Amino acid sequence: MSGPTNRRRTDPRRGVTLVELMVFLTAVAVMLGLGVMILGLAMRLETDGRAAFERSEALGRLSRRFRADVHESRSLALDGTVLRLEPGPGRAVEYRVDERGAVTRVVLDADKESAREPYRIPQSVGARLELREIEGRRFAALKVDIQARKDRIDPIRAVEILALAGKTAPAGLQPEGAKP
Repeated sequence: MSGPTNRRRTDPRRGVTLVELMVFLTAVAVMLGLGVMILGLAMRLETDGRAAFERSEALGRLSRRFRADVHESRSLALDGTVLRLEPGPGRAVEYRVDERGAVTRVVLDADKESAREPYRIPQSVGARLELREIEGRRFAALKVDIQARKDRIDPIRAVEILALAGKTAPAGLQPEGAKP
């Protein structure tokens, strides 16, 4: 009688084979690798998004301040990398661009520095100041060169802030019927 051998053949199998374990571990490793790649991509996108937001905010602040200063100025003078605006007697505002392209706004009262406001623009690779005359009107331009990321081959884009000199005059000095 061969009873015990027949019973072993009909019992359900217990445990897993080595091949099944290797297939399972390979599948888990592939899923973890994909998860790490997705996480790295999400972190890079978040960093790029934050830099774009900070750049937008800095350029917005700079453009509002630059336009307001140029609009109220009575005279403009560009000396290389320094734009000097004179809104009134004894007061001047200078926009300075250094060799790295960083922009600084300096307020001078009686030729003494009373305020300094540096603008840090993320991903900026340079800036330059220009004066233009268009149809008899004087304009000041500030161009900021932006490169999305230095490790990519994206082209450098220029953002230009253009403002009309003397656009706003103090109350009472505007000609009648003139638009502000």
